[in-house]
Amino acid sequence: MDASVQVGSRRGKARMTRKKRAAVTTTPAKGIPIAAGGSVLRPLKAAEVVARDVVRDITAKGLQPGDCLPSEAQMLQTYGVSRESLREGLRLLEVQGMISIRRGPGGGPIVGTVDSANLGRMEALFYHLAGATYDELFEAWLFAESTLARLAATNPDAALREQVMEPYLSGDVEDAEHEDLEVYLSGHEGFHGAVSGLTGNRVFQLTFRAYGQVVAHHLSTVGDVHVRKLHRKLADDHLKLAQAIVDGNGDLASTLMHDHLSEVIAITRRELGSLLEGPVGWL
Repeated sequence: MDASVQVGSRRGKARMTRKKRAAVTTTPAKGIPIAAGGSVLRPLKAAEVVARDVVRDITAKGLQPGDCLPSEAQMLQTYGVSRESLREGLRLLEVQGMISIRRGPGGGPIVGTVDSANLGRMEALFYHLAGATYDELFEAWLFAESTLARLAATNPDAALREQVMEPYLSGDVEDAEHEDLEVYLSGHEGFHGAVSGLTGNRVFQLTFRAYGQVVAHHLSTVGDVHVRKLHRKLADDHLKLAQAIVDGNGDLASTLMHDHLSEVIAITRRELGSLLEGPVGWL
């Protein structure tokens, strides 16, 4: 084929791709317009100040999940706020999963976990309010996970890459379908969490993984047989991805992740059906 024809063909495809992306991202939807900025200048409320200070103290003291926080009386004295503001601040952290509060005698606040699923829950509310579509969520998820796979494969520590991916390289995949969808999804998310951990970027780990956590939650709520039947195919995808990451092949890892998630998105579309017609929500 003539070189000019090939170039013209590629340009035509590029224009079509841009038009397709524009159709996805600019389709009018009900929702509140996303603010251009300025809200970051809003003064923190007393409860938000307490929440911030509690988080800072947790990290400064090196506390870990399950460790106890000081009593209410101690925190009132430390932070110099009203009981109402303290309790509201702790509730803010509890909703985010950063702490949990045991009720009853001997109870009190304890340190929670840093989990992108909790971030995903909150993000889904923002997506819904803005009128964001599931097509937009899927597009963001494909971009994010493909980027994570590339970064994981280009981690300069080859020994670490092999150590983290070793559980997924055995090829010992169950032939039987999973009876418990939640068990399957937990394993699937575990693999993607391991990939994100290899990026060495905790901001990417939390924000990029939150997209997948929203999708996983939706499937765990309404999903059924299709995911279980495709368990072996998806697990084989994990094996190929793990090998590409161990080999340090960033381009291949990114491509394999994109293809892998395209399959998962196809499953999600079948499972969610008419739910995809509305804005993203937290089911």
